[in-house]
Formats: sequence, structure tokens, C-alpha cells
Amino acid sequence: MKPKVNNLCVVIPMKSPAKGKQRLSANLPTEARESLSLSLFETTLQFFQRHFPELDVLVVSESLDVLRLAQDYQANSLFDDGEAGLNGALRFACDWVKQSGYDGQLIIPSDIAMLDESEVHALLTAGLEAQVVIAVAKDGGTNALLTSPPDAIEFEYGCHSAVAHQTNAQMQQLNCRSLHLTHLSLDIDQKEDLSLASRRQPERFQFWHKSLIAPVKAVRYA
Repeated sequence: MKPKVNNLCVVIPMKSPAKGKQRLSANLPTEARESLSLSLFETTLQFFQRHFPELDVLVVSESLDVLRLAQDYQANSLFDDGEAGLNGALRFACDWVKQSGYDGQLIIPSDIAMLDESEVHALLTAGLEAQVVIAVAKDGGTNALLTSPPDAIEFEYGCHSAVAHQTNAQMQQLNCRSLHLTHLSLDIDQKEDLSLASRRQPERFQFWHKSLIAPVKAVRYA
């Protein structure tokens, strides 16, 4: 049974594909990184359009091409110049969400390897009782953040952001839940993430996994 969904907006931040996946720059050619970023983003849009059509979606990006693609999936689009980084873009998006009359927002990154309907339901269900719900990433980051009201806490995406978001909620005396969800814990940032995604979904990620650049071996001279 689906949880009752409050007046909620899904927010998807998306960099320009040319700037995406920089931590894979030593392992993937530029064109492969760009195509991987776009594929993950489009799959995210398709997921919410198919499984959660009742939820409105907002894409915030510095790329006009990305925003045009978002509109193809009936998502709202918001241009941000990217100067203030991810947290700044999310504050800007949060202002839009509040001014548009939503009671809450669910921030989902554009690079989750595989979104799972039951895991998103788990987030929404937890949000019926908690004002802040965090899906913890494998590295201690935040791979989904549900807040009600949208600006319930300050955004502190970065290293160990899950703990930072939980601390911010506690300081505001808000009910907070941290969830460890198998699929939502895996975003693709490192070579190892892509390898794991390829093992889980070879038909989808095989192209990029095969595109990984082999490390250069040191040559020993006699």
C-alpha cells in the first residue's frame, strides 16, 4: 500500500554534463563521463514519471540542455549559475519550492545507480512522522533528503553530510530518521561504484565499465 503523499516536490540537482563525474576523470574519457551523467539523469526522470506521477519534480541546473530535457519529462526547471555550488543551488531551489506552496521537498541526486520504488516509499512513509529523513550514502554522504517544511534545516552536502544534516535537525529539535537503503546508498562517484553497478546491472552499465581506463603500470628497468 502506498503511503499518503503530502504536498511534496522532488528536487533533482544536476550539473552541466561537461562538469559531471570529475572524480572519474582519471578512469573515464570525457565523452564517456558526459554520457554516463546524462544517462543517470534521464533514468531518474523516467523513474519518477513512471512510479510517482503524483509528485511534482523540479530540476535545478546551470545547463540549458539539461533543463530542456527535464521539460521533456514534464518536470519544472530552474536555472542556477552554479557559482554557489550544490548547497547554494539547493537553497535557491528550496526558495522556489516554498514560494510555490509545497509543504515539503525530497532532494534526490541525479546519479543514483538504481532507484528502487520500495525504497522511495520507505522515505515517504518515514516522512509522515519525521520532519527530516536522510538516506545515507555508502561514504557517509546524503543520497536523499526529505524535509518538511522544505527549509527545515540548512543544507550541508559534502563529506559526511548525513551526520551534519542529522545534527542540524537535532539542533532545531526536529524529529529525524536516518535510513540505510541498499540501492539509494550507491551513487556513482568512483571507479569502484561503476564496477559494482556493472555487476548489479551489466546490461545497463557494461558500456561505461568497459570504457574504464586501465592504470598505467610502472616499468622496471634492469
